[in-house]
Amino acid sequence: MRGRVRMAIPEELVELFRREDDFLLFTHIQPDGDTLGSALGLGLALRDFGKKVTVVRTDPVPEIYLFLPGVGEMQDWRQVQGDFRVGVLLDCADPERIGEARELLPKLPVVVNIDHHGTNSRFGHYNYVEPQAAAVGEQVYELLHVLSAPLSPAAATCLYTAILTDTGSFRYESTSAKTLRVAAALVEAGAKPAEVAEKAFETRSLSSLRLLGRALNGLELSADGRIAWMSLSREDMAWAGAAEAETEGLINYARSVQGVEVALLFRATPENKIRVSLRSRHWVDVSQVAASFGGGGHPRAAGCTLSLPLKEAQQQVLAKIEEALGEAGGR
Repeated sequence: MRGRVRMAIPEELVELFRREDDFLLFTHIQPDGDTLGSALGLGLALRDFGKKVTVVRTDPVPEIYLFLPGVGEMQDWRQVQGDFRVGVLLDCADPERIGEARELLPKLPVVVNIDHHGTNSRFGHYNYVEPQAAAVGEQVYELLHVLSAPLSPAAATCLYTAILTDTGSFRYESTSAKTLRVAAALVEAGAKPAEVAEKAFETRSLSSLRLLGRALNGLELSADGRIAWMSLSREDMAWAGAAEAETEGLINYARSVQGVEVALLFRATPENKIRVSLRSRHWVDVSQVAASFGGGGHPRAAGCTLSLPLKEAQQQVLAKIEEALGEAGGR
């Protein structure tokens, strides 16, 4: 695998990484395994390559990802000091995805955009956008390969986590033969699949399990059984004692209901907005539904935020889903 390049990495981007020495790596808000694993893996490898690297976060790291090597060295964006030449946004379809940390972008001479969302706005001075990639971790691996950068067991663990979590343990249709070859190469480099899987999928806090019970108790189905949705109010979050990050993965339970094509999770935020996660099984492109509400994502996984009361948000989004199902020919 290390002998061949399989993604169209811009040559000028490779030269940039060889030439520059100071990098500021950004993770997106509500960080998931892909943005964290990709940023930390890239950061560790670049440091081993002799570069100065700082990995930035806006929101706290979810508890399930605290095992990742290098996570303790991440900085809140407000703590960032000094001058950096290059800012790299990982797993961000647009600059808004890094939240308040975008205030740092005007200070950076160069902005690099590494992403795999089809809705990416190509906002960087350099754009490495590959919608066919199963995870940004896959792209980072390819970039490091071209750079001939060392790949330590710690960096391999981070990149393997990025790929494992964004493919749902290699279950999603985005998983390709190339994805599996990259994963195998990362295992050869020192990543331990059983340990990563246990940390990422088999370790949960009590509060997250209470939240799951609350969400499942309110699970609803459309009359034809093709749409399933769950809702969490601010009161639900408070009752469970759960943090925002602990909602990750809940939507997959709605998606797993037999006969369901589209699943949704509606969650009220402290800012009185409704955050919507969308997933589909086979043919509905939920990224287009999310885009109609100012969001985005992938054809099978997307999200958006609405400034509406919960019931109204549900009505509008569900109506769009029904429309999308109708356009798909009622399969």
